[in-house]
Amino acid sequence: MINEVVLEGIVVKTWKYAEDLLFRIACYRDPDLPSKSLNEVQDAADFVTIRVLKGNLGAPVVVEKGYHVRVHGFLQSRDYEESLADFLKDARGAELPVPESLDPNNLRAPRGTTEVIARRIMSQRNGSKR
Repeated sequence: MINEVVLEGIVVKTWKYAEDLLFRIACYRDPDLPSKSLNEVQDAADFVTIRVLKGNLGAPVVVEKGYHVRVHGFLQSRDYEESLADFLKDARGAELPVPESLDPNNLRAPRGTTEVIARRIMSQRNGSKR
């Protein structure tokens, strides 16, 4: 079976989790693919999370918001649990009251995510390739 991904996009966010470097890229579709319209003039991006294990691909990886990157890698899906406390911390909008009888740290929901594990990254900033 083939599990190989090549994506190109613009870095919109970077962060670290444990020893791994993660970043999110905005990918715009090729003209021959179904469009994802933002408005009458502009297409919307698809967003994908890239994970660099231990932040290193033979040398430390440096990416910053705004970089144009091409990522070669493979898909990884994983399951995890998210507490109500974590969900509420990241939720946007009004503060939600939690009944006193509930401990939001103990109430957990199963979640899943799919990400690209990077094996090679090429980046451009201001027209210079890295």
